[in-house]
Amino acid sequence: MKRYTLFIYLLAMMGCAFAQDMGETWFEQANVAYNSGNYDTAAVMYEKILATDLESVPVYYNLGNAYYKMHNYPKAIYCYEKALKLDPSNDDVQTNLAIANRAIVDKIEPVPQPFYVRGWRNARAWLSGDEWAWCSIAAFALLLVALFMFLRARRIGWRKFGFFTGVLFAIVLALSVVFAAQLTRSASTQNQAIIMEPTVTVKSSPSEQSVDLFVLHEGSKVDILEGSNGWNKVRIANGSIGWLEADKMCPF
Repeated sequence: MKRYTLFIYLLAMMGCAFAQDMGETWFEQANVAYNSGNYDTAAVMYEKILATDLESVPVYYNLGNAYYKMHNYPKAIYCYEKALKLDPSNDDVQTNLAIANRAIVDKIEPVPQPFYVRGWRNARAWLSGDEWAWCSIAAFALLLVALFMFLRARRIGWRKFGFFTGVLFAIVLALSVVFAAQLTRSASTQNQAIIMEPTVTVKSSPSEQSVDLFVLHEGSKVDILEGSNGWNKVRIANGSIGWLEADKMCPF
């Protein structure tokens, strides 16, 4: 049984390595097609990489650029948003997302957020989830050094230094762990979506016969609050809430 388990494990490892090598080859081919102006071919190749579960910021970013060049702004926005879920600190993705959002019809003013909410989100967006995880490991190691200094140093000055730096590293450790956990959960949770239909009517309840509330156009982003029988309860940036058919949006 152990031999079979080892054999299966080796096959799985070889399969992962082969898929990664193929993904790198496709990525290079897609980049060549993109640089040659063959944006539709590049998009197909990037999508092929994503179909093998090889998600990454560069793939989503380049795919978004290809769709933008093809004037498919909803899909471009979707790809940029997916990239930002993986790395909210990426300036290039943020810039291109802002450019793509200027190309869509709806210009929705967001509800002002309290300063502490903005501050928390801005601090969290400094690094990606993986980078915050590495930061937490570094902070933990430095916390141990500071604790050792506090407990073992003979001079009172060094003990004070160890204490205060230990408190600082403990705070950094706690924040890093929380930020990494939140970003990891956000990346794996599909609680937002991009409207993919040219025009959709948001309803007061999950039924075609319900009252029309407002209209959205392709490329607009919504928060998904809940789902029911093929409908999603959504909220837009200005706080308005209603129901939309789930197949008219692309969750991320």
